[in-house]
Amino acid sequence: MPAIETLEELLKHELKDLYSAETQIIDALPDMIDGAKNADLKKALRDHLKVTKAQKDRLDKIQELLGEEKQAPERKGFFANLFGSNEGEEHCKAMEGLIKEGNALLEEDMDEDVMDAAIIAAAQKIEHYEIASYGTARAYALELKLGDIAKLLEQTLNEEYKADDSLTKLALSKVNIDAENSDDAPVKTVKKAASKTAGKSAKKSSPKKAKTSRPAAQKKIKSR
Repeated sequence: MPAIETLEELLKHELKDLYSAETQIIDALPDMIDGAKNADLKKALRDHLKVTKAQKDRLDKIQELLGEEKQAPERKGFFANLFGSNEGEEHCKAMEGLIKEGNALLEEDMDEDVMDAAIIAAAQKIEHYEIASYGTARAYALELKLGDIAKLLEQTLNEEYKADDSLTKLALSKVNIDAENSDDAPVKTVKKAASKTAGKSAKKSSPKKAKTSRPAAQKKIKSR
């Protein structure tokens, strides 16, 4: 990688990293959609997949505004045109790690409701990385007096905030609650069976003590 000596070069580097990140997200989201059970979560992820594709196109436009030339028009996207790959020159290792972590969760033996909560967590980690990265790129553009580019980056940044907020609302209003309640029935069954076993043991060992202990427990409850 060539030396980065100016803020504009750092901005271009950040944009290439983001392009790689968006490409990886587009490839990863379909598996997350398939793994989700909640209909609202599936819709939110499908909607964000469409938005992510538009964000990738927006990065192409930004690179054109920075004066970069397109090459090989038969390929899709500026970075693909220039570097001959879908991701472009840079490969975002941070996004690679986040996606690997998400894919590992999808392979776990997990209750469906709990899986939805896990998918939201993985998706929000990705959103938070994008929020930080787009926020940084926008700050560079503003410092460089690149107003048009800053506006385009702000548009994407706002979309990322919106996606993150929608996932939070979905988690708090439905998904996390379903995940918490997913093991209620098994726990109650275990407790009931355990209490029956304990009751039988108590009757066999000391019937009188079992009888006298019950009023004592009731008195304690009443005194409260």
